[in-house]
Amino acid sequence: AAIETATGLLQALDKPQPQVEIEARIVQTSRDFARSIGVQWGVSGRMSPDLGNTSPLAFPNQGSLSGRTGLVQGAPGDTKAVGTAVDLAVPAASSAIGLALGSVNGAFNLDVALSALERTGKGRILSRPRVSTQNNQEAEVMQGTQIPIQTIANNTVTVTFKDAALTLKVTPQITASNTVIMKITLENASPDYTRPVGPSQIPPIDTQRAITTVLVRDGETTVIGGIEVSREQAAVSGTPGLSRIPLLKWLFKRDSVSDESRELLIFITPRIAKL
Repeated sequence: AAIETATGLLQALDKPQPQVEIEARIVQTSRDFARSIGVQWGVSGRMSPDLGNTSPLAFPNQGSLSGRTGLVQGAPGDTKAVGTAVDLAVPAASSAIGLALGSVNGAFNLDVALSALERTGKGRILSRPRVSTQNNQEAEVMQGTQIPIQTIANNTVTVTFKDAALTLKVTPQITASNTVIMKITLENASPDYTRPVGPSQIPPIDTQRAITTVLVRDGETTVIGGIEVSREQAAVSGTPGLSRIPLLKWLFKRDSVSDESRELLIFITPRIAKL
């Protein structure tokens, strides 16, 4: 009997670990795009586990949310209307790092929206990395550059490299109900060439980091936003010769400065591989 029990236990334990495919879409777009496709953002206020929301995300613990609460017609008290329990616009950043967590409505076709985004010139998909990992094993995706850092010691020049990249780490955990708990670590490190440091003019690296845990259904999408990318351009135009005349040059010369601000959205979709 003991042998049969041990054999049954070994058979129960000796099962292949399920795998999860993590698909990420890194999109650069205007700040109002997230709102137009129905993204709900969690920002401030109180939320209990028993309060539902219109997104596919589940919040197992006390959290922070705010939004518009509607009343069902004919119902007494503060009854939340379907579709308005959590109905948030894209807010200002609620934390020092300026990152926010949200979700895309399950009925919305994200690929169609992103294709339309590119066709209208309002943004573009920077990359669509896809990686598979075993259950409870971390998957990592990185996109960016490396900054060379030169150090001199004892007349010896040494060059090391520092990552300045967008790094996404996801650890999936499959539940008994075929939902996926994802521990997400997002770090956005970008070089600031406007403030070089030292004789080698090494740019400092600005870093944003967010760590969170969410629960989504198989094949549904969560999104992280709030990563702003700003670009400032200066241009000078004028009439040759006349634009160099002292005092009168501003009549024939024009300086223009353009400031463009875009937002990065990271869409993350887990899919459980069928074994």
